[in-house]
Amino acid sequence: MRLNEKYSTTIKEAAKKYFGVNTTVYLFGSRVDDSKKGGDIDLYIEPEGKDDLLKKKLKMLAELHKILGEQKIDIVIKRSDSLNYIEEVARSEGKLL
Repeated sequence: MRLNEKYSTTIKEAAKKYFGVNTTVYLFGSRVDDSKKGGDIDLYIEPEGKDDLLKKKLKMLAELHKILGEQKIDIVIKRSDSLNYIEEVARSEGKLL
């Protein structure tokens, strides 16, 4: 996994701050593969609640950019009980932070 401890901790703390303490966060995409270079930070979030998800996502992104700098960060949020394709890939191939 190509995400240092500072980034991992910052992401987990921000997710719990905005989406609730029981929120889970997965890193997926190219950052999971140690043999690849570069790439954006792809996150899949399973929030504690379902209210104001877009507002919370934007606040979390703003905080991450402030702390981590201008990184390309994509956030996918679980919105229903059934998983779509990208959510299935994120859960099966991603790493739980």
